[in-house]
Parts: sequence; structure tokens; C-alpha cells
Amino acid sequence: MIRLSELSKDFYKPGEAAKMLNVHVRTVQRYCDEGMMEFRLTETGRKMIYRDSLIRTLKAHQLLTDDSEDCRKDAVYARVSTHKQKERGDLDRQIEKVCAFAATRNPHNLVIYSDMASGLNDNRKALNALMNEVMKGNINRIFINNKDRLTRFGFNYLKSICEYNRTEIIIISSEENNRTMEEELAQDIVSIIHSFSGQLYGMRRTVRKMIDEELSENRK
Repeated sequence: MIRLSELSKDFYKPGEAAKMLNVHVRTVQRYCDEGMMEFRLTETGRKMIYRDSLIRTLKAHQLLTDDSEDCRKDAVYARVSTHKQKERGDLDRQIEKVCAFAATRNPHNLVIYSDMASGLNDNRKALNALMNEVMKGNINRIFINNKDRLTRFGFNYLKSICEYNRTEIIIISSEENNRTMEEELAQDIVSIIHSFSGQLYGMRRTVRKMIDEELSENRK
């Protein structure tokens, strides 16, 4: 059997392919001539077989084992919004709960990521680190307590990124502690109000300036 991780080159000589396939080199040449294997010609006219084509042929002959998943990790992501929640142990309990569930799903190289930040914050240190690993293809599964732990809004965007990189998001609960949920919703609402209040205040000054300039022009 050939391991996928061993196929590190972009192109292979017919002799190399023949050895992997346990066939004569003339058989590989015939595969190429009949279009069963894709290749390019060198300047000297020699056939060089594309890696992807060799992989497909090895799979068809059941001679390839995919060991790439062995390097991928599973991850737990947990989050609380405030110091108060962290101090009373909400974050630790959340991590313990998710890890306990993950333990029942045969986790591989489990890594824990946690943040103390609002679900509206799109620049969380641990979440950024996790998504960077996802986009590198290093994460197999992400375990979370519920969707709001990952993000308050835009969950489907993160889900799409994960799916593109073959990462599964596993949500272990659709419910959350009422006290925690109420506190975080209140905190998020306050954050939204503060954000819009600042923008509205800035707009008010801009509008006032425009009116003053218009009045000044009319007086001339």
C-alpha cells in the first residue's frame, strides 16, 4: 500500500508509477496512451505523470491509504463574555462539558481554544487562531456548546469556511444556562447601543456643520 503522504512530488516517471502499481512500465505507458493516466511531455519527449492522476489510479487499484487525516486535530471552542462569568467558573464548566462530550466521539489531538469576549467581537484572539488552523486544513472537527459560543451573528459564514476546509462543527446543545444567556444578551445590547450612539453623535455634528455652512452661503 502507498501512503498519500508519500506522494510529495507534482510529477512521476512511468517507472515510478509502475513500481507503485505493481505493474510493468509498459502497462503504465499503455494507461497513458489510452487516456487512463494524465501526463505531460518534457522537452526531451519523456512522459511525466501528474500526481493527481497517479492518486486516482492507485485508488482505483485499492493501493492507496489516506493518512492525511492522522495529522488533523479536533478542537474545543468555549467563550464567556465577562470577567464575572469567568471568575464564577462558567468558562471552566463550559470547557469541561464540551470536552466530556468530545471524549465520546473518539477525539484526535484535541486542542482547546477559549475567549473571554463578546459574541459580537469579530477579532477574538482564540477564535482567530482557530480559524487560521481551519484554513490551513489542520482542523477536523470543532466542538462547541452552542452556536452563540462561536459567534452571536454570522454563524453561517464561519460554517461555510469550515465546510470548504473539510471541518465539521459539532454543536452539543441547543440550550444554554438562562442566567448566562440573559447576561450576555444584555451585554451585547449595551455594546450595540454604544456603537450606534457614537455613530449618531458623529452624524449629528456632521449634519449641524452642513447646515451652518449652507446658512453661511445663503447670507452672502
